[in-house]
Amino acid sequence: MVHKLPQTFDRITTFKFHLSFFLALVPVVVVAACWQGWRVVLLVLLSIATAWISDEALRWLKPSTQPRDLGACLWGLLFALLLPTNAPFYLPMFGSAFAVLFVKGLFGGGETPWINPVLVSWALVQTAWPTVFPAGPFALADHHTLFDSQTTDWLNTNLFSWFSIQMPKGYLDLLVGSAHPETSLIVESGSLLLLASTVYLLAKGFLPWEVPAAFFVAFCFPMAFVGGDVLLQVFSGGFLLNLFFLASDPSSRPLGRWGLIVYGVGGGSLAFLLRIWGLSPDGVGYAVLFMNLTVPWLDRKLRRKVLNDFRLT
Repeated sequence: MVHKLPQTFDRITTFKFHLSFFLALVPVVVVAACWQGWRVVLLVLLSIATAWISDEALRWLKPSTQPRDLGACLWGLLFALLLPTNAPFYLPMFGSAFAVLFVKGLFGGGETPWINPVLVSWALVQTAWPTVFPAGPFALADHHTLFDSQTTDWLNTNLFSWFSIQMPKGYLDLLVGSAHPETSLIVESGSLLLLASTVYLLAKGFLPWEVPAAFFVAFCFPMAFVGGDVLLQVFSGGFLLNLFFLASDPSSRPLGRWGLIVYGVGGGSLAFLLRIWGLSPDGVGYAVLFMNLTVPWLDRKLRRKVLNDFRLT
């Protein structure tokens, strides 16, 4: 991967880059399987295997000069995390195959596509099978686990009472993913681990801080202004996965720093509008997908015209 100057290279290969993201998401799958059962693991494995087979088939149909890496497998994993835990088994297979064969084959010519293939496939699947995905606005579970009830009572008595506030029950279950219904997305059961894994990715420089920071601020400030439950909105649906992994994808984000900031602000603002007034309860993916379409214009208008202007300058 190029860094700073055209003739300067770091030691992070594309394979290591994809492997780091892949390993960061594995604990999310493990936690989701613990809460929701073995079906989660099967959905993820089907998605990853289909993505890998489709990538090999595409290489046979359209020979590529790019070396083999874990890009397609990572796409399969990301797509599976955006599916409900009770999704039919054919859905991850169809979605992963479409992302690789159609999006990569058509928009990338067999190489890395300029638009995020995971989100294109997710948008198609959600449109074609809307009843599979959760319907209606997000809400805290009516029945709380014993862990949530006892811990919330202890915090309200020993901590929050000093500030004259009371934390409602249900938020701890939301954070650890212990009270999500079967119709919830796989990634929702491991949101806390997903958030922790991004600390490592940001520290290693695998993620540009500008995108998640601008996206988060542009989403949370208006949400709080209209009286929305910010914590519920952030830890529900695919918000965190879109924020750190899909919106920050290297192949579909702007190059310059100001482009990254505008890109993040636009995505966060659109996500807020879609969450509040959109037809789908989780429109964050559509917001990121729309901002992908503006990347060529952002690069043309906001990218600095110097040789060392790369992803993180």
